[in-house]
Amino acid sequence: MRSVGSAAVFTASFLLVTACGRGDDVPATEGVEPAPDTMAGMEGMPGMQTGDASMMDRMNTHMAMMRAIGGDSIMAVLATHRQMVANMIAQMNREMRDMQMPTDAAWDATVDSLRSDLTRMPEMSDAELQAMMPQHDRRVTRLMEMHTGMMGRMSR
Repeated sequence: MRSVGSAAVFTASFLLVTACGRGDDVPATEGVEPAPDTMAGMEGMPGMQTGDASMMDRMNTHMAMMRAIGGDSIMAVLATHRQMVANMIAQMNREMRDMQMPTDAAWDATVDSLRSDLTRMPEMSDAELQAMMPQHDRRVTRLMEMHTGMMGRMSR
């Protein structure tokens, strides 16, 4: 049986994830500071306006929420998390392909690791999932930083 505290955390997490996944009519980053320099060098680039900034902001907000919750709350939002990360990878790959930007070994390794995470996560216990989340979080953050850096270099 869940305690009142767990139910409150789950409800707040669910509402945050739901808001993060909705369109531009809901401010996904209200009250949350995005990671510094996530979009540095991307201003004014074709295809890098509000859609990409919005995706990055939503993912930063989502990952902050994932760091703040634990236990059964992570399990409750796992399907949404997996979809958001998969969508982020697909969008980043599409943007890079559209700009004829080659990937490198570090990019490919990070994407492969994230895809492996997404495949393994549903099979994990609560404890296993909590134990792997810090490394997963670092991989998500690293991919966003690499994407930002690669896009910034293309604008020079």
